[in-house]
Amino acid sequence: MGNFLRLMSCSCLLILTGCWDSLPIDERGFVIGSAIDMAGEIQDKNYDITVTHQFVVPGNLSNLSQSGGGGGDKKAFQNISATGQSPFQITRNMLSLTDLIPNSEHLKILIISDEVAREPDLFSSVTDSFIRDHEMRREVKVMITNGKAKDLLENESDTEQLPSRHINNIMENNIKSLELIQSVRVGTLHQYLLNDDSYVLPLITLSGKDINYNGAAIFAGKSDQQVGTLSNEEIKGLRLVKGDITNGMLPFHIDGELMIYEINTANSSIAINTANPEKMDISITINTEGFIAEMFGSRSLLDQQYINKIEKEISKKIEQTVNNTVKKAQQELGIDFFNFSSILRQKHYDVWKKIEKDWEDGEKLFSQSKVNVTAKAIVRDIGASDKAKDDGME
Repeated sequence: MGNFLRLMSCSCLLILTGCWDSLPIDERGFVIGSAIDMAGEIQDKNYDITVTHQFVVPGNLSNLSQSGGGGGDKKAFQNISATGQSPFQITRNMLSLTDLIPNSEHLKILIISDEVAREPDLFSSVTDSFIRDHEMRREVKVMITNGKAKDLLENESDTEQLPSRHINNIMENNIKSLELIQSVRVGTLHQYLLNDDSYVLPLITLSGKDINYNGAAIFAGKSDQQVGTLSNEEIKGLRLVKGDITNGMLPFHIDGELMIYEINTANSSIAINTANPEKMDISITINTEGFIAEMFGSRSLLDQQYINKIEKEISKKIEQTVNNTVKKAQQELGIDFFNFSSILRQKHYDVWKKIEKDWEDGEKLFSQSKVNVTAKAIVRDIGASDKAKDDGME
């Protein structure tokens, strides 16, 4: 009996001491968004950065929501900035600026200024602590801005109390747009950094009080340095190459009239012929299905020959869009942001090991590769009307 009581006492002690380091919720400072800016010029590879964390002020959330948005007297957030060379160290130094302990469990977004992103190896250095932080979820969205990153965390919305949550919601609303790249999470960014593959990240800008989510920042995989940007039209080409599209709008012209093709599904297949490693053949085949969402003119869509002509024009438009993006990658930047390198590594490993140092650098074999694009578009539905207007209405 004595042994049993001693065993129970030890068990109780273990249970009671399990949460010895827990903090009361009112002492935690929940960070919902973070921003990183350059604090000054880089000298001899030494730099200072400014990290801004957006803390939620829970006591003011209900007040603002009752007033219908961001027009309350008290803000539901507090932005705190500090400067140094290490985001981890800077965050620890913030303890002297607030009576709350920073907690990143609810972090939604990480915004980084392009001043930071354009410095070789600096981007990977400043994101390292966000990748390693055991408190942080792998779903945090990472994005680039061409202005001050912390300014975006100050931009209040009429419909949302927390600027970080407003930006996060904007990033989520890219489902039906072919011009927007999908959000990139910290977990995905970690894979990019490990593989040395070039990649793209979403680009957001602040124009007055409006946040524009368009364009993309291109990063060279070797240096993890931003080397350029993609326009909305070029993003369409990138996404069509990547495939796996479930929604997207593609405007095109036929017989001088504008028509809108709404993509329901799109997939792509990529084959690389490595017979001549110094001039590889990359074949991209893109198949889409969709419907006519809008049209101008009076031609009937019940005419199968006209539908066939429309499908050819859509296919031509897809090929032209993709070829323009490929041209940007090969001739202007020499950067394989399509991740053809990943296909080579997976399916032609022996060849890849021989040429990997010359893919984007050295002999620049990516730029010398021949890329062939073939598209086939299918129109499954013409909508509720077979034409935009009657001939007699003209």
